[in-house]
Amino acid sequence: MNLSNIIRVVTPQRVTLEKAALYAVCACQYYDLADCMDATSDQELVEIINHNYDCPMCGLKGSN
Repeated sequence: MNLSNIIRVVTPQRVTLEKAALYAVCACQYYDLADCMDATSDQELVEIINHNYDCPMCGLKGSN
């Protein structure tokens, strides 16, 4: 089994982005984001932090 594909290097910048995104995301998507954090790109996290998204669950509008 090759574990090199599973290991994820987390930089201090990524940790900061993840924390900020969890703080900024609307409440109904908090756990979804937390569960999918590994699959979420840095750009997606920046968009969440900047509120550039519309929540499909509660209808909260971003600042697009």
